[in-house]
Amino acid sequence: MRSALVIPRPLQILVTSGSEATLALLRTMLQGFSVTMVSSAEETGHYLQAYNAHGPPLDFVILDDQSETHADNLARQLHASGLVPFAETKIIHLYTPTTSSSGQAVFADSTMLGVVKMTKPPRLTRLLQALANLKNLTHLVAPHHPSEITKAIEDLANAQRTLHGNVLIAEGKFS
Repeated sequence: MRSALVIPRPLQILVTSGSEATLALLRTMLQGFSVTMVSSAEETGHYLQAYNAHGPPLDFVILDDQSETHADNLARQLHASGLVPFAETKIIHLYTPTTSSSGQAVFADSTMLGVVKMTKPPRLTRLLQALANLKNLTHLVAPHHPSEITKAIEDLANAQRTLHGNVLIAEGKFS
């Protein structure tokens, strides 16, 4: 899947995260693509303002931020710029699912065109599948037949969590 995503050119990806650990993880996961890492919204703004209007398209922005508003504002900024390299830029919004003190989910379903939500921590296969889907390379995405363990893990990931709840993260290869 990765090799098909670099044809005819490597994907141009901007990663924004205040977490050095997340930046390091995504740097490893996105090897082979043209990736720029920034650690703040301010740096993201400077990068986008300085982006070459005649340069290669910016394929994705991966935004690690708890604020749904920040993701939506970034999408608006990209599309309002009118720059050709941003015409088809998609945003992958990484977030940790939480609930408010009333038990209501903090994040609703994505309302902004071009913003795809993904829970943290990102998984390599899931991230590459999302990139392929968003680039309309659906022939690369194998049909997903999850095992019972995978289903249980996904159910836990999708379950509402409280801000002070326990979280178990298990990763490995299951056959």
